Amino acid sequence: MQIGSLVIPEVAVLAPMAGFTDLNFRLLCKEQGCGLVYTELVSASCLLREVRRSLRLVETDPRERPVGVQLYGADTDQLAEAARWVEEHVPCDLIDLNMGCPVARIVSRGEGAALMREPALVERLVRAVSDAVTLPVSAKIRAGWTDSEINAVEVSRAIEAGGGQAVAIHARTRAQRHEGSVDFSLLAEIKKSVKIPVLGNGGIRDAEGALRMRNETGVDAVMVARGALGNPWIFRHIDEAWHGRVPRMPSQQERLEMLERHLRGCHNSSAQWAQKERERASAEGRAVASMRGHLLQYVSAGGGAREFRRQLNDLHTVDDALYAARAAILNDLDDPLHSVRPIPLSPGATRQ
Repeated sequence: MQIGSLVIPEVAVLAPMAGFTDLNFRLLCKEQGCGLVYTELVSASCLLREVRRSLRLVETDPRERPVGVQLYGADTDQLAEAARWVEEHVPCDLIDLNMGCPVARIVSRGEGAALMREPALVERLVRAVSDAVTLPVSAKIRAGWTDSEINAVEVSRAIEAGGGQAVAIHARTRAQRHEGSVDFSLLAEIKKSVKIPVLGNGGIRDAEGALRMRNETGVDAVMVARGALGNPWIFRHIDEAWHGRVPRMPSQQERLEMLERHLRGCHNSSAQWAQKERERASAEGRAVASMRGHLLQYVSAGGGAREFRRQLNDLHTVDDALYAARAAILNDLDDPLHSVRPIPLSPGATRQ
């Protein structure tokens, strides 16, 4: 797949997900063969005010490139200015515009998925950003607002007309959010309707699902979202299956080692961004809390999720979280949680 001058040989990319696709997780996915990653969506207006949380959201690392920065907003001038700021200050390869977020506080301001109801505005926004930067510009949309307002073909054409160089479609409506069936026929129709690359998104949980989407719709790449949570190996699996090899599942030890790297990396990042002594003191607890969604998915794949889910809100230190996860993944649920024992790393592995 080629987006502007950006060539991406891999068939699978990581979707931007608020609260999940931070720098640490993106690096882990990149190690496993992910072709392209995106930052979490960031408000154009907050970024221009240089709100500290927004600055953290657009932190990138050379090891994760190519990386796209995803912006959201509904004001053409503001969005264009934010894109220029990103191009000047953030080492990245792509500007992506979020036009599919279903969250009420965002759509209530006419942003995110609300833009699906205004294709003319979509074209103006994409044109404003495309004219403002030299980086390739793409957009992520949904099937439509509701089942009676399916207009992703029209919106995709508007993105292309505005100078967008790729479009990603979560083939569910805003009303569906993340539930219900994914419309493969719509993805196939969009692929035939535009000349720019089309990325298919929605419901991909394993390599088989990714290949089915690509084979049945003709999309240029598949975009994995929740299927990657607790499972950064999914990108390696998709690549293996795409090349006719049987995907190799991670062992329990590999799962534990990846979980530990992810959790310690999150803790380190939280501590690095802390400014006040009180923030530094609470960095570990914040890191563990922010990782709860990821932790549950790591453990769910291992089989011991029920007891771990019960404990989850009572875990506040890295060691306690690691020990509880170890007990759950190894189905060693009778071990007392207070007897914290570190997870041994395999030879050659390193902690972040």
